[in-house]
Amino acid sequence: MSKQLLIHKGKEMMAETGARAMLVYVESDSDLELAPENTIFVYDNKKFSEIDETGVLIPLNLTPEERMNLAIAGAMEKGLLHKNDKVVYVNNDSISIKTVRERMDKGIYKILFTAPNIDPDVVKEVLEIAVELGKKGREGKPVGSTFIIGDSGEVMNRSTQITYNPFQGSMVNIQDDVVRSMIKEYSRLDGAFVISGKGKIIAAARFLECGKEGIKMPKGLGARHMAAAWMTKKTDSIGVVLSESDNMIRIFWDGEMIEELDPEKL
Repeated sequence: MSKQLLIHKGKEMMAETGARAMLVYVESDSDLELAPENTIFVYDNKKFSEIDETGVLIPLNLTPEERMNLAIAGAMEKGLLHKNDKVVYVNNDSISIKTVRERMDKGIYKILFTAPNIDPDVVKEVLEIAVELGKKGREGKPVGSTFIIGDSGEVMNRSTQITYNPFQGSMVNIQDDVVRSMIKEYSRLDGAFVISGKGKIIAAARFLECGKEGIKMPKGLGARHMAAAWMTKKTDSIGVVLSESDNMIRIFWDGEMIEELDPEKL
């Protein structure tokens, strides 16, 4: 069924069910012209800074169900939807009806817009790099990496340089075109990458201060995850950890793991 027919059917379903809003996943600009007024547009190929107040960005390549949940969560954070609203979601090849619930995305969208002084596009870029490392590794071998984003001054105060810092005095930004190859190269170094809220890479190979008080940690996770969780508890930062042992990506905020992602499914 064409996108035009799907959107037309979506409008009919809104009238039949009393749904409050329609969300339309945008694959091309032509989709924008097909949708009715007050549609919430959903993108995955832009930056957060390119999205206006009536649109939502999905920062990860997810399954259709996960994409819908994350889009609804983003619309909630922007005040476009509220708990118990009924919505129609139009994907490229399907239509769904969903009732809005709290924490539909386990908190990713909430931290993107409430974490102090952290650009959401920086978090999006780090997640994409972690996914790429998780899929390809370095020279075909699994890679374990930790990224601490935001509040970089306090993070540096609470960490120690293990070996030389390849980013000392540099102006490299995580969103620069050459960065992915650099991150892959320096992922061989033990320790964490420290990244400012605006994306500047402050350091690699940092040994993070660690503790346990107030940390909510699933059983079976090791020192790398504990250190990232502790750092997000003690600073205004977000932690992204790629595990070398099970190849999973885990996101930490305020001492708690809020999401677990499998790179092979993204």
